[in-house]
Amino acid sequence: MTLINAVTVLILWFGTSLSAVENGFNRQVPLPSVPVCDPMYKYRSFDGTCNNLKNPRFGQANTVNQRLMGPATYADGNDLYHFNLMKQAIQNAGISKIRLSASGAPLPSTRLITTIVTMNESVSNNDASLLTMQWGQFLDHDFSRAQAARNSTGGAISCCDGGRFGNVTANPHPECLHIPIPNNDPVYSNANCINMVRNTFGLYLNGSTPRSREQISALTSWIDGSMIYGSSNATAQSLRDLNSTKGLMKVSIQKGKVLLPIINTCCPDDPTNTCSDATSCFTGGDSRLRQHPLLTVMHTLWLREHNRVANALFAKFGASKSSEFYFQEARRIVIAELQHITYAEYLPVILGPKALFVGAYNDKSDPAVFNEFSAAAFRMGHSQLRSFIRLYEADGTRSNQSFLLGNSFNSATRLLNTNFIDNALRGLMRTPAQSVDECFADDITSQLLRTQTASLGGDLISINMQRGRDHGMPPYIIARQIALKWLKDRPETPLPTTMDHLSSTTSVDIINYFKKVYASVRDIDLYIGGVTEERLPGAAVGPTFTYIIAKQFENLRQSDRFFYSHLTQSVSFTAAQLNEIKKVKLARIICDNNDGTVKQIQPNAFRNPTGLNKPVPCTSMNGIDFAKFVK
Repeated sequence: MTLINAVTVLILWFGTSLSAVENGFNRQVPLPSVPVCDPMYKYRSFDGTCNNLKNPRFGQANTVNQRLMGPATYADGNDLYHFNLMKQAIQNAGISKIRLSASGAPLPSTRLITTIVTMNESVSNNDASLLTMQWGQFLDHDFSRAQAARNSTGGAISCCDGGRFGNVTANPHPECLHIPIPNNDPVYSNANCINMVRNTFGLYLNGSTPRSREQISALTSWIDGSMIYGSSNATAQSLRDLNSTKGLMKVSIQKGKVLLPIINTCCPDDPTNTCSDATSCFTGGDSRLRQHPLLTVMHTLWLREHNRVANALFAKFGASKSSEFYFQEARRIVIAELQHITYAEYLPVILGPKALFVGAYNDKSDPAVFNEFSAAAFRMGHSQLRSFIRLYEADGTRSNQSFLLGNSFNSATRLLNTNFIDNALRGLMRTPAQSVDECFADDITSQLLRTQTASLGGDLISINMQRGRDHGMPPYIIARQIALKWLKDRPETPLPTTMDHLSSTTSVDIINYFKKVYASVRDIDLYIGGVTEERLPGAAVGPTFTYIIAKQFENLRQSDRFFYSHLTQSVSFTAAQLNEIKKVKLARIICDNNDGTVKQIQPNAFRNPTGLNKPVPCTSMNGIDFAKFVK
């Protein structure tokens, strides 16, 4: 028996015996109920079920993610853990405990890594507009939402006595994974803890117990407008205007604007519980919609788009159709618009002009979101954020409504100001996004979700790395090697054994920063390694994140029976309808749903308005002929 085979046998043996011990805590979240499918039903379910008729639970909300790069990387359940890090052929398959350094010591604090490797400087990507960042966040909230563990009474777990940061609480909960703050931290003083709680984990779709933690997503796996409509039938129905004969969604009218609906009681996530204004009670398909004003603007835009489409369909076909018909047809078209904009406009900016996604529907493809994507690669958008959000008036002058991101978390009051939505849309399209690199706005490295009365908040970049450890992400060098092998124009490279072996993908400066904080190249966290790679030509990210993101969107497309460009399914659009969908651009969506002062716009809203992408009149842009959408 070879050494590798012997090690594999030991891994399997330890895995079987230790799994039962670890999972004896019985903390897995139970599976949702088994769906009953009608194969003749034309529309998507809200919870993601019945998309795949052979495997009706594929894509279901509140089920586990899957892994792209082998089993979870945890430290327990494998006595040969360190050997595995040195042999690509043997992936570590631990159970739950956070991985260790190659030396066997704990990994460095992710807060220390943030302070050593990252900086608060601004480096703009002069090709991508800031709208690229905002679309990425909005899209992420369609299919990615892990849930933190709760205490025995269902309440939030606090690992630090000061809330988002402070000192470690006495007898912390077993699911605490707080981030240690170094003694000489440049920002946080009199504190040793940034709060973080481990995410829930669950069972496989067949009800069996995974060997290691497999984290749950509360949302459906599909690009299906969950952030607009919700991921359950109950949420979707609560957001509909049930008095409408046109299939409209609820809205609120405030200061003459059509805005998101409000719930009748105070928002439960309102930190003051005072509901000082109606915007604190905005609601929608995803409760994160008030994280900052630009995200709230995007939610408002797409709520309006649903109602615009429903009204347009009603204008064509009148009362001969039911409200349910108009709602579902409008939802179907809106989801197709989301998908087309993502694949035709957004992904070429992120992955480069060679990002092509082709192929037919494959009912054997599991659509569950890759853990490496949600817990690491797609968080690259955090580097695209800017600290100062510049807004522009209709005449092109800078608006005095511009604001600091750190002063606007969990507040949507700005949307009530005259022309704020339009000024914000112009700002998103005229302002370059930040480059994906080691530079991050301090609004998210020390002020994340800061309340109006506090001077500091959380550190999102440290949380990203800590979350990767919670989710058992592979070490960066493992993911990097898989990605480089996938790139056909690059020769296969051996697994790096020193920091300097990263030089083909990483700058000398970053390598030197890594040397200061990591004891071994094998210790580097996937998030920080991927986000600091030098970009591929024409792309926003380097090879490792390009690979993960490309694989994710390839899988989302081919596993989705309802995907807008598939023409061979019983639920597919006709060829004529598909041609109408392909006319859609995000720029046209903005033209159709702003407050009336956006009259010119660049055709590709994700690119900055220069050269061939200079603004044109909204009236010159093609729109959908809705007469094609009723058979």
